[in-house]
Amino acid sequence: MARKTKSIYAGPQDEKIVISLRDVSKTYSKEAPAVSHANLEVREGEFVFVTGETGSGKSTLMKMLIRELKPSSGEVYVLGYDLNRIRHGKIPQFRRNIGVVFQDFRLLWDRNVFDNVAFAQHIIQVPGRKDIQKNVLFALDLVGLNDKYRRRTNELSGGEQQRVAIARAIVNKPYLLIADEPTGNLDADTAWDVMQCFDRINREFGTTILIVTHDRGIVSRMGRRVIEMKKGEIISDTGSDADFSDGYAEENYQDVDADYNDVYAGGDPYRYDEEDDGY
Repeated sequence: MARKTKSIYAGPQDEKIVISLRDVSKTYSKEAPAVSHANLEVREGEFVFVTGETGSGKSTLMKMLIRELKPSSGEVYVLGYDLNRIRHGKIPQFRRNIGVVFQDFRLLWDRNVFDNVAFAQHIIQVPGRKDIQKNVLFALDLVGLNDKYRRRTNELSGGEQQRVAIARAIVNKPYLLIADEPTGNLDADTAWDVMQCFDRINREFGTTILIVTHDRGIVSRMGRRVIEMKKGEIISDTGSDADFSDGYAEENYQDVDADYNDVYAGGDPYRYDEEDDGY
């Protein structure tokens, strides 16, 4: 259970940057920008909360990190990819290294728990039933659901459904896990249980985690790095020590596809289409 995932970095982990935003802005119209002049660095293995009220720019920031949106100005680097210059055909490859968990779960309601998590493995064509079974049960054990793998997802509680979504997002061993309001529909006790799943994934496997939330109670209780946004601006960062060095480049990374069959597994499974950026 204490197995570490293989690092995608060529150098020491504490010197490597997973996310880098340099003076990033996103404007939808002539009104105030959704994100304004954001500067941010997240290093490998960090656990980071992005907080703020509704309309503060949190979701827009997240969408730029998975290349669902392009910035209006500035530079966005994630896992060594320059997301301003990435070719359309390389976007699915980029997303294979990211797991995304959504507030509305996006599960396959007509299938059981095992099949929901295995869906991500089938997308990347993992060979052999035994490998899929091993990977799926490992992910379910990590979130505490290995005894419910035969249950239909519509028979589970809200907290259990969210944990299925987390298992699906991590089954392909992503290097970066992003969650958008993962506790927004849950009561306080269930929300805390879900947060403990994220904490375990981060501590045991070194997975970099970024969680977008407005739940200040959870954020305070977790005691991790907190980035606060207001009216599109990053107004505070409890762990900011960024120096934006020029050493951040895709060639500094190993070929992630050489050792892992990873896929962007957090999106809506009904909408996956590699010709449409993987969504």
